[in-house]
Amino acid sequence: MNTFKDSLVYKFFIWLNTQVGSLFSNSCIVKGFLKEKNTTTEQKESIVIKVINWLIKLLQTIFKKFKLDVILEGSIFTKPSIGVFLVLIGAPFLPTMAVLALVLYSAFSLILKAAVEDDFELVHFKTNLWVLAFAVVVGVSAAASLAVGEAIKIALLSIAFILFYFVWINTVKTKKQFTFYISVFVLAGALSAIYGIYQYFFGDIYSQAWLDEDMFEEIKMRVYSTFTNPNVFGEYLLLVIPFSTMLVLDAKDWLKRIFWIGISGILILALILTFSRGCWLGLIFSFFVMAILFDKRLIWFGILGLIAAPFILPQSILQRFLSIGNMKDTSTSYRVYIWLGTIAMLKDYFLCGIGLGTTTFNTIYPLYSYSEVVAPHSHSLYLQLFVEYGLTGFIVFTGIIYNFFKETIIHYTKKKDFMTIASIAAMAGFLLQSATDYTWYNYRVLLIFWIVIAIGISTTKLEENTNQEIIERK
Repeated sequence: MNTFKDSLVYKFFIWLNTQVGSLFSNSCIVKGFLKEKNTTTEQKESIVIKVINWLIKLLQTIFKKFKLDVILEGSIFTKPSIGVFLVLIGAPFLPTMAVLALVLYSAFSLILKAAVEDDFELVHFKTNLWVLAFAVVVGVSAAASLAVGEAIKIALLSIAFILFYFVWINTVKTKKQFTFYISVFVLAGALSAIYGIYQYFFGDIYSQAWLDEDMFEEIKMRVYSTFTNPNVFGEYLLLVIPFSTMLVLDAKDWLKRIFWIGISGILILALILTFSRGCWLGLIFSFFVMAILFDKRLIWFGILGLIAAPFILPQSILQRFLSIGNMKDTSTSYRVYIWLGTIAMLKDYFLCGIGLGTTTFNTIYPLYSYSEVVAPHSHSLYLQLFVEYGLTGFIVFTGIIYNFFKETIIHYTKKKDFMTIASIAAMAGFLLQSATDYTWYNYRVLLIFWIVIAIGISTTKLEENTNQEIIERK
């Protein structure tokens, strides 16, 4: 090993890493992105926050007048933490409406907590107003839809899941709480993954509907676990796996580390068995991001792994991976035609969008479709955001993502904690997959997306011994 480190090849790569890293970190764009601006005071003085604080004070006054604060003191109904726990456990397994009930219970508990605690104070982040603005955009888009009845139902569900972001950031405030909930989040994902693996070996082989049978005869099963669709299941796992990986590194002893290694292996195996090529690419990108943020030297192990992959991977997986971009695959050509049709729609609807709902999309899209390809959505999150919410919605969404990465990366440069790295990597992998699929089509995945946004943002203000969890620079 010392001989290798003394070699010219090793020294060249170290020098190259240093030079590239220096050029990148000293660039004007990066310095501008990492420039921190304290907007907490501005947010507190905003009209929206003032109105919310006034409503909280009004609630507190009403509760005191009728002695409700005394009646509810210590009640489980004033503990949103219970609801957050149930949401994390239930999201992979329960029907959407049951998950919605848990989300509403959590929100109701937070409201009651605000009403009975005199010292209750909202947690402020730069991203908050962007998230509120997006919820408003969803409501306006529903009102402008052709099928208003359907659109309003979709909007109410989506807004409830979006606003769970606020439940999380105002509930999970300490390092101890955070570590517990992340563990629950990962273990719930592992249980779902175990069921998916069981499904692969013992389930009914009928998911060939998601494959081109002529190209992939060797693949007899794509696991979907509790999500009804392998791509959707893969998208859920994409958001979980980075956290399980970081729990391995965060473990304080080898027993815990081995446990989380096993959990991570289960999650990764389940994602592989979805045979979702977009999710595979998303996972590779997530690991790439984690390697850069944790230790850049790990990238070389990744490169070696990619070189060795053709010699060790099963033929079915290798064939599936190498088919990426192959227009002979009906799945690929199907998506390309849908994207072309959607882009044609945007020429007429890019400013205001067409509104929410499958009915609205199916009414307008056929007028622009290529090769008479029908679809319930555009198979791209970004195209779907543009086509449903118009330019305003797309800008607001971009603002959320920009502020998410800005806040988490700035925090990473200061603290370099594992869960911030996991949040950045999870979102990066998910956003890459979102280029080739409408990743919000499943509402439970939509909820998990907003939870990960909240997780990442909340890592920047965790209380209680946050400085104990620092990655040693190597």
